[in-house]
Amino acid sequence: MTSFYLAAATLAVVALALLLRPWWRAGRRSASADSSLPALNAAIHRDRLGELERDRNNGSLSASDFDEAREELQRQLLDDTAASEVVAAAAQGTSGRGAGIAIAILVPLLAVALYAWLGSPAAVLPGAVQTQRAAADMEQLVVKLANKLAQNPDNPEGWAMLARSYKSLGRWDDAERAYLRIGPDFNRNAELLAELAEMLVQKNQGFDSRSRELTQQALRLEPNNMLALFLGGGEALDGGRFAEAATLWERLLPQLEPGSEDARMVESSIAMARERSGGARAKASKGKDVAGAAVPQDDAHRGVAKAGKGAAKATATSVSGRVELSPALKDKAGPDDVVFIFARAVDGPRMPLAAQRARVADLPLDFMLDDGQALMPEATISSAKQLRVEVRVSKTGKATPGKGDLTGKSAAVKPGAKGLKILIDQVDP
Repeated sequence: MTSFYLAAATLAVVALALLLRPWWRAGRRSASADSSLPALNAAIHRDRLGELERDRNNGSLSASDFDEAREELQRQLLDDTAASEVVAAAAQGTSGRGAGIAIAILVPLLAVALYAWLGSPAAVLPGAVQTQRAAADMEQLVVKLANKLAQNPDNPEGWAMLARSYKSLGRWDDAERAYLRIGPDFNRNAELLAELAEMLVQKNQGFDSRSRELTQQALRLEPNNMLALFLGGGEALDGGRFAEAATLWERLLPQLEPGSEDARMVESSIAMARERSGGARAKASKGKDVAGAAVPQDDAHRGVAKAGKGAAKATATSVSGRVELSPALKDKAGPDDVVFIFARAVDGPRMPLAAQRARVADLPLDFMLDDGQALMPEATISSAKQLRVEVRVSKTGKATPGKGDLTGKSAAVKPGAKGLKILIDQVDP
């Protein structure tokens, strides 16, 4: 911001210097001219006086006429000198200095006014300030819209717009109430049903019975709705129905632009679901060969089977550990306060990779977060290079941070980490 102001000031100074240059030159020329006028008048009058003296000496001009002509010449010299001084002062003061001062004042003022009108003054503010201003502006618009709908509630489109606005601000409860104010059209609109389901997933950090029901209802109304298909695949994956998840995402893929980021993400999710589907079938048939014969039970074969089972469990798709509440903070938490346990990538988006919900009464609690608890299929624990497990005791029951929440977090670990010890020992200001 400071560098922008310095650059703008420098450009203004340069522009003023170029614009005022003719006035400086004119001022210097005027000054030299003003200094030469009195000398020129004096020289002219000396010549005329010399002519008068020659006429007197030649006898063509009497002494009395000479004296009278000389006095007239002196008065004329005084008048010419005074007039030239007045004209020079007026010219220099009004035309030169006045115009220069006007330009020096008007140019910066016009530049600031034009930038305020045509430019983006807020762009020079720090990113945090811009975000705060944008949020404040959004809040004002939402308040205006809410007031308008309070006066005219029979406006389904307005309630849908208000619900989406609340959703973008993270005001989950207000958004849900606005969705339900849409009226009968809500239950007949697959897009709105899917939007509410998506909001509930964000609010609860995962699928619950309500979001599952809304997702299925949206798919029944509009089987090829893009958002419903996306959520339906995530819900099926969360429920361990991997083949169903892949099928739903395969119906979504043709609707996306080939080669786009969204298409690549869905393709990756389909491959992951298909891989898990195959693994689930293999697990279901474990213990028998293709012909139905029993797996050999001698010690050697049991050892191989045990080793294979251990290797399967060692895949880095989960993190586990224990959460405890600091004794110093026990009086700041009620037994029914909600506890959110979630994993986030160290270098990546803030969207949790997996989440678990509990109560303070459940603490201390042994937890395990894995890919099956992923909120979005493209963001899983196994996809992260490093992650951190965070815990929040929410005073409001919401996953979003709030004043007075109790928090704790682990160090950065790799997927597959076990035995993490997380102490809830901080209070959000």
